[in-house]
Amino acid sequence: MIAAGEHWPGREVLRPAIEDWLGAGAVIAALSEHGAGPLSPESMAAHAGYAGIPDVPTLIGDCASGRELAAIGFGDDVAIAVEIDSSAAVPVLSGDSFADAVA
Repeated sequence: MIAAGEHWPGREVLRPAIEDWLGAGAVIAALSEHGAGPLSPESMAAHAGYAGIPDVPTLIGDCASGRELAAIGFGDDVAIAVEIDSSAAVPVLSGDSFADAVA
């Protein structure tokens, strides 16, 4: 799992991407519940961060990226991005794009 960062708008300065960190934590939590491990210290921190937030969707909506996206008309995309267990598709990287995995 790699939690990325992003640029502040109009600046060449990186900021942490809390939505990436918590997304990684959500995936790590699910994998851990199914017996994956041992977890690295970084994975444990992401897992703990995710587990310690009582309302992740609200936090993501209120973070800098969530507010920016909502302001330019992508609030629904943010809401979709924080859904848990809402898709049966598994993306697989094929060349330079993702496609649904075929079971």
